[in-house]
Amino acid sequence: MYEGSLFEKLSGTFADIRFKDEETLYLSIANNLSNIFSTNAGSAMTCPDYGKPELNDTNLTLEESLGNINRSLSASILKYEPRLFNVSVRARTSRYNLSKILISISGTIEINSQSRRVEYEAFISGDGLIEVRR
Repeated sequence: MYEGSLFEKLSGTFADIRFKDEETLYLSIANNLSNIFSTNAGSAMTCPDYGKPELNDTNLTLEESLGNINRSLSASILKYEPRLFNVSVRARTSRYNLSKILISISGTIEINSQSRRVEYEAFISGDGLIEVRR
């Protein structure tokens, strides 16, 4: 039975929640992705590549920035979320709100020796709030 990572146990993330194993695993991965996306790359002293890249680099075009986000987050997810493999990240902006970035994350997880495809979405709004959902 999956009961969360050591950090999730210590922080009480799953203390009052009872899920089936699969649902808890999905929630745990979403929680970890949210932590990755909420951290600016370079701010974790022991892991300088952990987190999201600078989103407001004025030297880059919008397409270059989105490509940078795709590459950086893919590498960070592959390194810091080992339960998710065959990861694909696609960042894009809303046609109606350029300050909001939608990031689609797809990958594969293994549950009971079976590979399952999963998809998550992360929304980064102009005010810096991050929301990750399945």
